[in-house]
Amino acid sequence: MEPSEGHVKVSGFNLYYRSFGKPDKGTVLALAGGPLCTHDYLLPMADLVQYGYRVVVYDQLGCGKSDRPRASVYNVHSRAVEEVEGIRKALRLGRIHLFGNSYGGALALEVALRYPESLRSLVISGGFADYALLESEWDRLFLQLPRGIQNTIARCEAKGDIKNPRYIAAVDVWYHKHFCRLRVWPYDFWHTWEDLCDSDSDHAGRMKGWNITDRLPEIRLPCLITVGKYDITTPKCAQAIHRSIRGSKLVIFEKGSHMPMWEDRVEFIEVMRDFLDSVEKDSR
Repeated sequence: MEPSEGHVKVSGFNLYYRSFGKPDKGTVLALAGGPLCTHDYLLPMADLVQYGYRVVVYDQLGCGKSDRPRASVYNVHSRAVEEVEGIRKALRLGRIHLFGNSYGGALALEVALRYPESLRSLVISGGFADYALLESEWDRLFLQLPRGIQNTIARCEAKGDIKNPRYIAAVDVWYHKHFCRLRVWPYDFWHTWEDLCDSDSDHAGRMKGWNITDRLPEIRLPCLITVGKYDITTPKCAQAIHRSIRGSKLVIFEKGSHMPMWEDRVEFIEVMRDFLDSVEKDSR
């Protein structure tokens, strides 16, 4: 089956999607991070097509080829949760394997709590359940950077001088250590990154004070949690989720950071395939 793309209407807005493969074994709906990252950087997920899975990705409201309303009322987490269920229904995907990376992982956890009957399994990649813990881990990782890099970033941000070449070079060290450790970033990842930098995304504003850790034991779905050893959303964040979801499986990619689907693409897809196949086998 050739890949397909288009727009579907969800809660009055047009959302852009792409679909790959046939659901011989099942359908994976993949949620991007950000908030407001485009779907492009998740395209390695389409490798699952060769193993019998349909893979669907989409641009969340406010980014990419989806509608971009200006009102801040639409840039809220609760609306994004309903958007996931709306996409599932609009595309008639049935019960899905829900994958979420970064903020998409936080989104997927909340969808699993609100709409468990819509899901067959859950995969959280570099996700988090407690934003305060995530911020604390960011601070810890920042203090591990060379002192000169720390000072340059802090000084430029205090002045709002984020276009200073020295600032750009300093944060590039941070990004290549904790976001994507490939020497040359793939085009699809770059496309997402540039679109995000041009957006008005307010991650902290959307998630400030958000913590659903105490609710995670309610999740009874088969669950895979993945994280890179050098991930900006650290193994500590992944372990907190793993401890709270009974029977969940945790996989740490020893060479990876926030983008193991690019950094360790073959191994990542094999881990995904093995997990999905085990869910399908157990459901027979």
